[in-house]
Parts: sequence; structure tokens; C-alpha cells
Amino acid sequence: MSSPLFACQSDDKGIEMTKRNRGVVFHVSLLYNLLLRHEQRRPWWSHIESKLILGALPLQNENHLDQLVQDEGVRAIVTMNQSVELLPNLLATPVSPEEWESAQVAQCFGSTGDFSPPTLETIQRCVDFVHEQVDVRQNTTYVHCKAGRGRSTVVVVAFLIQYRSMTLEAAFDLVKTKRPHVSLHPKQRRILHEFSEKYSSSSSSGSSSPAANTQS
Repeated sequence: MSSPLFACQSDDKGIEMTKRNRGVVFHVSLLYNLLLRHEQRRPWWSHIESKLILGALPLQNENHLDQLVQDEGVRAIVTMNQSVELLPNLLATPVSPEEWESAQVAQCFGSTGDFSPPTLETIQRCVDFVHEQVDVRQNTTYVHCKAGRGRSTVVVVAFLIQYRSMTLEAAFDLVKTKRPHVSLHPKQRRILHEFSEKYSSSSSSGSSSPAANTQS
């Protein structure tokens, strides 16, 4: 059963409360991330491979756009946030889709609620985008959600499963080695198990997708 905090309600009051509660959770969590960042206890992003970066919501007021594009060479981005999370707020100003477009950064949107699992369709679409950018076009790609811990981790782990021929456990362990504070909600773990089983079955039948060489 869904948590009451995130349960969908059929009446307007319930929907309004759900949105308000989500907003509170988002801002509290964002503030926590900012505090840890300024205390230098948690990096805003982490390299999983040389051309694959997993991180938190890029903020214009922290100069993340210039850092990612100019310093890290990012040419593609996967945004797992919902559109409301990309709006300016009292705590920060996220880099907007229009600003990424102006910087000529290719974008993929996998809009998913915080603490929720992306659908299998969304995961596949985002994973294929990462493969196209990283392996085919050789573009450094940034995958993010709000904190770079849950929703975006699902996509990166799924990419490693499909295109690096890794088991779910090995893929998650690799990501956690590179970014120790990643954390998956039980529902996110379950959807990754479903995704993993899909490719395990394909592999055993000899029809799995070919894995590209891992970037060092």
C-alpha cells in the first residue's frame, strides 16, 4: 500500500495536500544537500565512468552549468526530476531546460516523482539515450535527480546492467563505490530487479544487447 504522504487522492483537497507535502519534502531535502555540500561532506556529482556522471540537481546559482559544460565537458543530460522541481525556489535556482538547450546540451527527460521508481519504459528510454550519447557519440553525459541518490541511480545501474553486462549487485556496488551516499527506495530496487531479470533472461537465450567496452 502506498504511503499516505504520497497516496493519490481522488478529491481536490487530497491532491492539494499531496502536492504540498511533496513540496515540503523536496525543499527540506534540497536544503540538506546544500548544507552537506557547503560543509564539503558530499560531492554534488561523481564520475561513474570517464564519460558518465551521476549527480544532484544542477543549480544556476552555484554556477553548475558552466562547471559541467566547460570543466567536465558535459554534452548530454538525463533529468529524472518532475517539472515542478526545476522551477526557481527560495533555496536555489535550478538550471532550466532552456539554459541547457542554449548550451547545446542534448536532453532526455524521465520525469519521476521523488522516492518513486521510474517505469520500465522510462528506464529503457533513458538507458538507451545514455548508450547513444556515451558509447556511440562519445559525449560526456550527466544523469541527475534531486540529490543524485535514487531516481538517477536507477538509470545508471540499469545502464550498467544492459550495456556493461553487469549483474544488478555488481552494478549497484560499482555506483556505490563511486558515490557512497546513493540510496534506493524498496520500490526502486524492485523495478531494477524487474529490469535485471529481463536482461538476464535475454542473456541466457543468447539475445542480449551487446555490451560496449567499459570506460576507465
